Order: sequence, then C-alpha cells, then structure tokens
Amino acid sequence: MMRCDAEWLAGVLARLSNDELSPLINLGASTQHFREVTQPHIQTLVFGPLAARGVRVVHADRKAADGVDVVGDIFDDADFARLQAVNARAVVCTHLFEHVRDRDELSRRLLELLPERGLFFVTVPSSYHEHNDPIDTMFRPSLAELAALFPWAQILEQRELIGETYWSHVRRRPVTLFARHFFRFFVPFFGWKAWKRSMHKLYWLAHNYKVAAIVGRKAT
Repeated sequence: MMRCDAEWLAGVLARLSNDELSPLINLGASTQHFREVTQPHIQTLVFGPLAARGVRVVHADRKAADGVDVVGDIFDDADFARLQAVNARAVVCTHLFEHVRDRDELSRRLLELLPERGLFFVTVPSSYHEHNDPIDTMFRPSLAELAALFPWAQILEQRELIGETYWSHVRRRPVTLFARHFFRFFVPFFGWKAWKRSMHKLYWLAHNYKVAAIVGRKAT
C-alpha cells in the first residue's frame, strides 16, 4: 500500500460508521513489521485510527507471520471458509490483483466474503514498475477496467491516485540504488529479464506512480 492509497483510504473510512466496517478483513495484509516499520503509513493512517475507533480488523495473508490473524490462500476452499467465518462487513484489498492470475475469481470470492450491502475497497497500481510477489502479471488497470471486475456490485467511488516517483525512494539510499542501476546497465548478459526490469524502472524517476482505486457495495 503506497502512501497515496493510505491517505485516500483513511479519508474514505473516516466517513463510514463502525457498524458498516466492523469486522473488516485486510486481504493480502503482509506482516505487522511491513505495516508498521517498512511502510509505517499503513498503520499510522489506516489501521491505527480504525483500532482507536473500535473497528475489529482481521489481517489475512498467505504467509504465517507476526500480525497475520488468518493464514490462508483465498483460492483454497478450506482457507476461504475460514475467511468467511469472520463474517466481515467490509474488505480492504490493496495491491493484490496484479499478483494473481485469475482476477475474476478473486473478485468473485472477495464479494462472497461480504453480506448484502457489504463494502469493499480495492486499489491496484495503474502505472508502476514490475514487482514480483511472487509474480506480477503486469495488470495495470484503468478505473473502468478495475470496476468491470465487479459487475454485480455498486461502485460508489472511483479515483485515480497520484503517488510518489521512484526518485523519492532513490534519494533515501542514493548510493546503493544508483550503483545497482549503473552496474546493471553494463551487464545485461547476467540476466536479460532482470536487466530490462532495472532499466524500465528508471522511467519512474521522473514520472509519478499511479493507482486505480474503487469503493464498492455488494448488491442486494
């Protein structure tokens, strides 16, 4: 979740009541360390305020780690049943759709986690470099393409979010990152795909990352 996602999501969630949100599943949550240390804006802007309000948040991920409340794969029926047992009223799903091959099945299962009129909040990068976790299908949707994954839901809000540039990351570790790209430039034969990824990433030194974001409500 980029900072732009977190800022947008914080504003959207602040307008909704606890009864509309709790319990809330954070699907593809990653670890507590990731949410609080690696990308602390996630906890500061989104989940910290929800906890302070008394909203119950259930963090779900495939990896077993600190801060993961439900470990499982949403595509596995047994794991999916355990997610359904949460009886969520809302689901947050950020930067997950680009990492799965069957997006239609993911959207279908996401909606099946919700009751009628349950809310979902989905963000997917629309302009961003390749980032494998463990794969990246390079799904970079427009708002219309993202909304089309939920034909049986009411889309309440669509927003293109403007994020940082790659330069904002480089300047935090300039020597390491510039050296990585500089030396990689001269050795494409050590891994052609990795070389292309490294060179392509430089595009975002001067271009902002962008994210497609939607809020939807499951149809009755």
